[in-house]
Amino acid sequence: MRVRQRLALWVALVAGLSTTASVHAATVPAGFTDMLVTSGLNRPTAMAFAPDNRIFVTEQRGTLRVVKDGKLLPTPFVSLTVDSSGERGLLGVAFDPNFGSNKFVYVYHTVPGSPAHNRVTRFTANGDRAVAGSGRVILDLNALSSATNHNGGAIHFGRDGKLYVFVGENGNGANSQSLSNRLGKVLRINKDGSIPGDNPRSFPGIGGQTTGVNRSIWAVGLRNPFTAAFQPGTGKLFIDDVGASSYEEINRGVRGANYGWPVSEGPTTNPNFTGPIHVISHSDGSTCAITGGAFYNPAVTQYPDSFIGSYFYSDLCGGWIHYLTASGNARPFASGITQPIDMEVGDGGMLNYLTREGQVRRIRYTR
Repeated sequence: MRVRQRLALWVALVAGLSTTASVHAATVPAGFTDMLVTSGLNRPTAMAFAPDNRIFVTEQRGTLRVVKDGKLLPTPFVSLTVDSSGERGLLGVAFDPNFGSNKFVYVYHTVPGSPAHNRVTRFTANGDRAVAGSGRVILDLNALSSATNHNGGAIHFGRDGKLYVFVGENGNGANSQSLSNRLGKVLRINKDGSIPGDNPRSFPGIGGQTTGVNRSIWAVGLRNPFTAAFQPGTGKLFIDDVGASSYEEINRGVRGANYGWPVSEGPTTNPNFTGPIHVISHSDGSTCAITGGAFYNPAVTQYPDSFIGSYFYSDLCGGWIHYLTASGNARPFASGITQPIDMEVGDGGMLNYLTREGQVRRIRYTR
C-alpha cells in the first residue's frame, strides 16, 4: 500500500471522521437495494447480532451501543474506560452460545496503563443494559509496546463452544513467529477464560512448545486479523488478515497453522506455512485493509440460492464489498461505500454492514 494512502487512512481513523457523515446508498447489483438502518455512531469498529436480532455495535472510545427495531438507543449497553489511541479501543463483541439463558456478552478492548494491554471482558445483560458490576475479566493479553497499531480485535464462538480471539502483532512481525507471547495469533479459550487441553502445543517452522498462558495459542503467523467469521452449520473459519505492502489475505482457520507473517505475505510455497485461500492485491492503488467477513448461510434466505455458502468481505479504502462463491470464485457485489468496517448477515437473510462514518446499512433483495 502506498505510504501516502496509509498516512491518509491513519489520519482518518484517529480523527474518527468527525465531520458530518453523508447518507448515500452503495451501488449494488440489479435486483438489490441499499438502505440505511441507523446512523449517529461514533467511530464504530465492530458489530454483532444478538439472538433476538438486536445489533450491538462497538465504538472505539469504549461504548457498546444497541440498535433495536432500527433505532440507535441513546443509552449504551456499557461504557468502558479504554485506550483508544491509534487502532486501540473497544474492538470486538460476541454473544455466548447460551445467551438466551445466561445473558453473557463478551468484548475485546484495550486497557489503559503503562504499558496498556488488550483484554476480553464478559458482562451480563439485563435487557438493553449490562448489569452493574457484572464485568468479569476473561483474558488479559501481553503488554503492548508504544506502537498503537495491529491490535486485531475480532472475537467469535466456534461450533465447539470455545471462544476464539484474534490478536494482532502490535506492529512487530517477530511476535507472530514466537511462542513466548500471544500476539499475532488466534487464541482458543473456554468461556471462563481457562485453556482447553486439546489446543496444539507446537507449530510448523517454530521450535519448542507452548507453556503456561501461551497454551491458549491455536494458530500463529498473522499480522492484524481484524475480522473473521465462522460459517453457520459447518463451523468453517475464515480469517481476514490485513496485509502490509502487497496483499490482503483470507485464510482458512486451521488448528495448529502457521500463516507465515512476517516471512511470507500472500501466496507462499513454504511447506511450513498455510497459504491464504484468497488474496487481494494492492496493485490497484486503492486496496488497503480487508474488513468485514460474513458467510451467507442464514436460517431464512432472502438472496437468490446462488449466494448460499458465499463469503462476503470488504476493503476499508476501496469502499467495496466482494464475495467468494461457495466454489471459491471472487465476484464484486457493492461499491461506493465510505470505509466499510464490519459485516453481519441477520436473521432476515440480508447482509448488514457497518461504516466507519457511523452508519449501519442493509442490502435487501427486491425481486
